[in-house]
Amino acid sequence: MSDIPYQPLTQHTSAVAERLGRLRSQVAAWFWVDGLSRVLWLAIGLAAADLALDWLFRMDKAQRAVMLVLMLGGIGCLVFRRLVRPLSATMSDDALALSVEARHKELGQGLISALQLARLEGIEGRGMSRALVEQTVLRGTKAAAGIDFGGVLDGREFRLNAVLLALALLVFGAIGVGAALRDSALNIWFNRNILLGDRSWPQQTYLVIERVNKDGAVVFPRGEDWTQVVSVTPDSKEIPDTVLLDFRRTTGRAPLAMKKKSQRQFEATFANVIEPFEFRARGGDAVTAWVRVELVEQPAVANLKLIVTPPKYTGGKPEELAAGRGPYYVLAGSSLVLSGAPNKPLVRGELELDGELFVPPKNATKPEDRHFHGKVPLLSGGGLQLGGTVPIDKLVIGTYTFDLEDTLGLTSRRPMIFAIRKRADREPRVRVRLIGVGGMVVAKARVPFSCRVSDDYGITAGSVAYRWKGDDPMIEATTGSIAFEQLKDKLGRPELALDDVIEIEPLKIPTGTGLSFRFEASDNDDVSGPNIGRSSEFLLRIVAEEELRADLIRREKEQRQEFERLAKNQDELLTDTRALEAAVKSLPDVEPQQKDLLMQLHKRQKLVGQNTSAIAERMASIVVEIQNNRLEEDGGKMQTQLTKEIIEPMREVAGGLVPQALTGLDKSRRQSAVLAERNAALAETIARQAEAAAKMKEILEHMAKSEAFQEAVNLLYEIQKVQTDVHDQTNKERQERIRKILEGAGSEKPKPPQP
Repeated sequence: MSDIPYQPLTQHTSAVAERLGRLRSQVAAWFWVDGLSRVLWLAIGLAAADLALDWLFRMDKAQRAVMLVLMLGGIGCLVFRRLVRPLSATMSDDALALSVEARHKELGQGLISALQLARLEGIEGRGMSRALVEQTVLRGTKAAAGIDFGGVLDGREFRLNAVLLALALLVFGAIGVGAALRDSALNIWFNRNILLGDRSWPQQTYLVIERVNKDGAVVFPRGEDWTQVVSVTPDSKEIPDTVLLDFRRTTGRAPLAMKKKSQRQFEATFANVIEPFEFRARGGDAVTAWVRVELVEQPAVANLKLIVTPPKYTGGKPEELAAGRGPYYVLAGSSLVLSGAPNKPLVRGELELDGELFVPPKNATKPEDRHFHGKVPLLSGGGLQLGGTVPIDKLVIGTYTFDLEDTLGLTSRRPMIFAIRKRADREPRVRVRLIGVGGMVVAKARVPFSCRVSDDYGITAGSVAYRWKGDDPMIEATTGSIAFEQLKDKLGRPELALDDVIEIEPLKIPTGTGLSFRFEASDNDDVSGPNIGRSSEFLLRIVAEEELRADLIRREKEQRQEFERLAKNQDELLTDTRALEAAVKSLPDVEPQQKDLLMQLHKRQKLVGQNTSAIAERMASIVVEIQNNRLEEDGGKMQTQLTKEIIEPMREVAGGLVPQALTGLDKSRRQSAVLAERNAALAETIARQAEAAAKMKEILEHMAKSEAFQEAVNLLYEIQKVQTDVHDQTNKERQERIRKILEGAGSEKPKPPQP
């Protein structure tokens, strides 16, 4: 019995599958009837609303086009929602079976179980009983045999939708018949709102806008007044009392009431029309189509070319000004050449001038003499060319106006204009830098400087203006000027460079006096100049030699104290680097925190080098001040000590030893995983750091010796000053004693001199 083959289980469910297929067709038919009925009635409603709106408000073509798009969009959305989306959905047998079971609770889950079990293959291999599965399938199909699958659909709603669909088809048929009848309301609506034609609704009044060309536009001159006429046609049954003009594509224009010119004509006057727009006429029950206004250009200049010739002293060539980008800035003493072509034939063309002259006449004593009023004729070439020249003596600051007239007698209500403004010839730019000079100098000092002068066109002179004043307020300040002979061969150029010195001693400025000076340069402007450019003002105080020396010692001490801090930092760096070397000497690779320590050591070492270099430069400036103030001969002991024992060793540390130590730290970090190379790099770094630390200690010793030497020199100067003061006071007392003896007062004892 086991060899008898089993029949496929799907044979038991084939009848159910066929019934589900018929149910699927019924569902599709239900969706078609429901969707079509709704779509057709929506189209009928929209068409009725559109017809009513167009009948009441006489919509123009653009409005009708918008309504058509809205109607098609609404119908399309409903078609997608009620037809496309439901019909495109796939309904499986299982989904339909579940819907049937939901409608008929007595089935339980027998129908869906029979369908799913019938599709199983290899039942025995799944550990299931073939007989039990077959009994389950038979029980489910038998239970579904007496069930009406179509009962899951709402038959009442289907019949209602079918009736609505039939009625909609009848209404659509009637609309089609009405649209086919000539001059019917539906025919007119179909032409206006579906075909977007120009037919009008039946009305009592018909209006015509006069002077409309074949392009549907009215042409008038731009900027001129014009009169528009609207007529009532003879076939109109009613003549309106008022005709209004509506406007669009323009801002701020309300409807305009036209004046009644005759029984069937109305007119309206527009003033100064400068932009195109559209208008329509309405009166009674008539509304015309929109009419476009096209403007004819008034006489104007096309391809205007302005060429300005600068004054001779600039050495510049004639330059063309960009048309339409005014106002134009030109130099005083320039001339202007104009050329161009009118946009139409002209009978008159002039350029009106009115403004303030750049260069007024020398005998101009009244304000009105500084103004020029006149016209320059421009027309040539039979009215087809414009050209003229504004000479130097007539070039004015103000507005230039083109006065044009065409062959029709039209003139520009808004003529073409351009403005001329005065372009200033700037004074020379003077940039000066003092070299090796502080705020205090001695009376025999020299002041080196580097001066750079630039001008737009040329420099004709350069000097230094100075001023000094003593403590006595009753004595006026002394002023003067120093000219530079070196500039004679360089004058006339737009840029000059001068590196020279100012000698203070020839100026005979007493000690304790404040000196101010600035550099000045003049340009080659021979029209409204020359213009003088000035540098920033420099202030110096003339002091005694011992005061300057004391200030230099103070500054040197400040640098020594700063350098002591750097030397201490270098010792700490050396200690930290040695500690790091001991920690990683036997490690195959350094840890992350040790790499971070290497980076920190690198930053600290770099900062030591930068600060050392800065101190060396400040010490070098002290040496330059010693030279410029002539505190000793060039190559003197103080300069030699500072240069050879302090400045040069500092630069050696900052430019040699520190970079070598930085290179070693970088190499140690990059080769952190290579034991031999890392240790060698660290050893080299420590050697350079130790050498730098020793060098810095040696420099500190020399700085201390230099301070002691300079303090000793200053002490000698103070002793010499005290001795000189005692000598002066002794002579003064002796002379006073002699005077008193001669006057009979010799009994008094002379007072001892005060140190």
